[in-house]
Amino acid sequence: MRIVLAADGTRGDVHPFLALAGLLRARGAEVLVCAPPDFEADARERGVPYRSVGAPVRAYLEQQAAAVHGTTADVIRAGRAFIETSLPLQMAGMAEATRGADLVLAASTQAAAASAAELNGCRHRFVAYAPGIIPADDVAPIMMPWPRLRGFPARAAWWLTRRLANGMLRGPLCRERAKLGLPPVRDVFDHFVGEAPLLAADEGLVGAPRGARVPVETIGCLHPFDDGAPLPVKLEAFLAAGKPPVYVGFGSMTDPAPAATTRLVLEAATLAGVRAILSRGWAGLGDGPLPEGVMEIGPVSHPALFRRVAAVVHHGGAGTTTTAARAGVPQIVVPHLLDQHFWGARVVDLGLGPPPLLRRRLGAAALAGALAALQDNEVVAARAAELGERLRARLRARDVARVLGLAP
Repeated sequence: MRIVLAADGTRGDVHPFLALAGLLRARGAEVLVCAPPDFEADARERGVPYRSVGAPVRAYLEQQAAAVHGTTADVIRAGRAFIETSLPLQMAGMAEATRGADLVLAASTQAAAASAAELNGCRHRFVAYAPGIIPADDVAPIMMPWPRLRGFPARAAWWLTRRLANGMLRGPLCRERAKLGLPPVRDVFDHFVGEAPLLAADEGLVGAPRGARVPVETIGCLHPFDDGAPLPVKLEAFLAAGKPPVYVGFGSMTDPAPAATTRLVLEAATLAGVRAILSRGWAGLGDGPLPEGVMEIGPVSHPALFRRVAAVVHHGGAGTTTTAARAGVPQIVVPHLLDQHFWGARVVDLGLGPPPLLRRRLGAAALAGALAALQDNEVVAARAAELGERLRARLRARDVARVLGLAP
């Protein structure tokens, strides 16, 4: 079976497909990953066949760092501009990459995969990393920063979201489809999600949305938990030198003022009296002299590190939330945009941490207060540990390849 895995977006959007590619190749499938040029080196390092499709993401997010920290309207404006640039590149690349494929799996903002599959006569399935990308009655759309909408308010939010999405994307999408000889689409959400979407989220954290127009099959978060990667020697020494530190990192979220954010985090750590690990990420945290008890790191194995920390402060990406939950540690979510608001709410609902701290309103005192609330909090620690044990047990029984029709 020849399978094309197509994703667009940040590290959290693409790396799950790099992991899935390794699993599917081990089952005998011929796999090609199509994603932005930012991640070609990561694929090469893993020995995964890769084709750069679409526009570079990191450079654009760095240009739009203020929008990343802004309102939903700011995010929509920045997203629309990116789609105008990226969609023609996506469509041309995917039309060629899917020739002869049996199955196309698409995720995140990859907007050309469904059209390319239609053009080349292959099956298409959309992979959602959070339920709010699949229209349903009991879940709010991830474009809205109100994750607890249900019933009529959720349906109204989906009505508005569809209108916005069609207004932004339908025209450019139909123009690109016409170049390939394909007819126009009526609704971009129905087109992208398709008739058999997959939810790549751990069932202990969230289930498939109820009231969806199409059946949704849950396959679990695709991030591996036992990746076998060791931690750097310097980091091991820091971990061994004192009490378990707090991890602070915002993944692929860019920052218009990284030095100011670094000072904010350092002040919060001092006020709370905790040691801290600052993950540089795309925000560029950790520049300049750091006080004793604080260490800056680059990319490391989150599964290996999170099991060794007291708490994880992060942006609320699906992969980071899940990895911290599997590790059994408390979390503080600082949502910037999209589904990060949903995951922040889930952390609260599951008793894994305090209410989210919105990034655009984040202050040192508020972060210090959240950190202090988790220190020696045996109730939260016990809930996190118990859920982590359940999630890790379920991992051993998962078989994503079988869901996709590949025999063991």
